[in-house]
Amino acid sequence: MKQTEDPVQPVGSSLNELEEQRDEQLIDDISHELEVLDNIPKITENPDWDGSESKLVSDDDAEEYEIPETGIKISYSLTPDEMYKCLYHSRFYKTKGSRAVIQSIIFAFAGLIFLLTYFFTDSQYNQYNLFFGILCFFMIAVIGLVPHFHMKSLARLMADGKTVDAEIYPTHIDIGKDDGAWSIELDGKAEIAEFDNIIMIYTDDEKSFAIPERVIEPEVYNEIKAILLSGTMPEEIS
Repeated sequence: MKQTEDPVQPVGSSLNELEEQRDEQLIDDISHELEVLDNIPKITENPDWDGSESKLVSDDDAEEYEIPETGIKISYSLTPDEMYKCLYHSRFYKTKGSRAVIQSIIFAFAGLIFLLTYFFTDSQYNQYNLFFGILCFFMIAVIGLVPHFHMKSLARLMADGKTVDAEIYPTHIDIGKDDGAWSIELDGKAEIAEFDNIIMIYTDDEKSFAIPERVIEPEVYNEIKAILLSGTMPEEIS
């Protein structure tokens, strides 16, 4: 009997199967390599640092890492006349401005009544009318003249040529040096007033800071004014 021979596979078909097996093996190898790479820790830009000290910080801790603000430094000395104007517009003296005018009008009216009563009546109390009439007009002089002369004297003493050093930043003003240094926060709470070419800033704790416009260079004048106006509110006249 004749033996049945195995069917002969075409040569081209065998080659195709071998190529498909090789491609499948290559895909499996690539997939395996990708899995291995994914499991390897990523290398940082600095190969000597392993990242063991790194951590997230809050905004408060991050402040020291922020880029420092750029400030504008000014140095100047106030003249006696400028110091007098600052004292006049300060909150140290209450008898000035509209309040002084009202008080003077009241005393003038009262003094006039007392004097008219003294001259045109025959009262047994006329000596008191004369006394109070003179007293009222004396008070008008006190309201207007005594603060004026006191401020003039005080301005001459305070304007002793001492240099004022200040650095103006977008968020605050640093004034003075060493133990005498203090600052004003430009957070909208301080008040600002402009008079006689002087910029005056009033703080919550009854302090004040004056900048004569003559000491501000034209190149930075608009910038300084913008910083001061944006960080303060207009003075409330009382």
